[in-house]
Amino acid sequence: MASLSRKMPARLQKFLLGYSGTSLATGLQVILLPWIALTVVDLPALQLGWVQASVLLPNLVFLLFGGALADRRDPALVATLACLGLALCHGALLLYYSLHVLTLPVLMTYGICLGICSAFLQPSRDNLVQRSARSERGRASESRVQKTVTWMMLAQYGGQAVGMLLASRFDQWGLQSLLGVQVGVLLLAALSLLSLRDGGVRLPEVEKQPHTLILDGLSQAWRQPVLRELTALMSFNGFVHIGVFLVVLPLLAEGYGRGAGYYATLQLAFVAGTVIATVTMLRRGQGPEPGRGILMCLLYSAALLIAISLGPTQLGLILLCLCWGAVAAASAGLGRSIVQLLAPADYRSRIISIYQFALFGSAALGALAAGILSEYAAPFTTLLWAGVLSFVAFVLVALSGALRRVRVGDSEV
Repeated sequence: MASLSRKMPARLQKFLLGYSGTSLATGLQVILLPWIALTVVDLPALQLGWVQASVLLPNLVFLLFGGALADRRDPALVATLACLGLALCHGALLLYYSLHVLTLPVLMTYGICLGICSAFLQPSRDNLVQRSARSERGRASESRVQKTVTWMMLAQYGGQAVGMLLASRFDQWGLQSLLGVQVGVLLLAALSLLSLRDGGVRLPEVEKQPHTLILDGLSQAWRQPVLRELTALMSFNGFVHIGVFLVVLPLLAEGYGRGAGYYATLQLAFVAGTVIATVTMLRRGQGPEPGRGILMCLLYSAALLIAISLGPTQLGLILLCLCWGAVAAASAGLGRSIVQLLAPADYRSRIISIYQFALFGSAALGALAAGILSEYAAPFTTLLWAGVLSFVAFVLVALSGALRRVRVGDSEV
């Protein structure tokens, strides 16, 4: 890793520090929220689905506005304010838990507030990729953008891994200490992102209303067949893959009876797979045909979901989660590079928000569907259906061909 980070620009270092800090807080949240719901509040599967969806549903309302705001204002400032909002959410839960007993309405409110802040953080933070990828001449080649996206993914998954390692100490440290860690890390991340402010940024279309900006972004995304197909595929991935992951995985961990440590181990195995895949892409590059790579990841996901539905051993589930993480990271990295390269500069935050709206908005609905199905059928049945649907989606997208034909050159942008 030392050779990979050699001569890394200071701007990129600040970006990655801020990104990894927000990801560490997310890694803690991924473990803490469902585990609080299952063990502290003792919620059933259906209500767990509602709690998980409460974090994702605000994306359906606020994510597109977050993208429009990041195109009108400096995205570094928007990301900083969103970080401060997330720190306030965790601090408020820490205070409430110190004084009262947690309940379902409290967890739902907490999840909704997290979702609102995240909806403004995601597009503004990802918009900083192009700024961080600039060379000394102020240009960003396609290869530099791809490499910066890969570094960003590594910071994301590495930060999440550290957060999950900390969350695995839930039984020893307690909820209050871990919530305090989230607050402190987010404050540091806010300082790093604030340092990326660019006083020379020109703000196009300031006179337009937010809904007009959103419609313009949707129009730009719709005009490009690749972005249109990629967005549809991300909607499917969010509904089927993320929705299942959020609800079924903690249910499986509880069913194996190994406690929070085993659930954290499954999450860490998933993140370890993402780190392995991301480091591999960082060394070898993403290749000239990222669309084909996304298609193959969809096929691998189908096989993995079906394999997990067969009821593996405890060790087998850990290994399958490792593979699942590698496939998810490769797909996410390739997809985000395509968006960064094809989105026009003046519309970049809005198109990023549309991409993420499709992914996380559908994930909220997928979490609800997975919770309902798992309430009335075995979690393994939910996984089986997810695998079958993934294979069908692979066939349909392969036949369409827009993603399959994407090629990436090395020209300046």
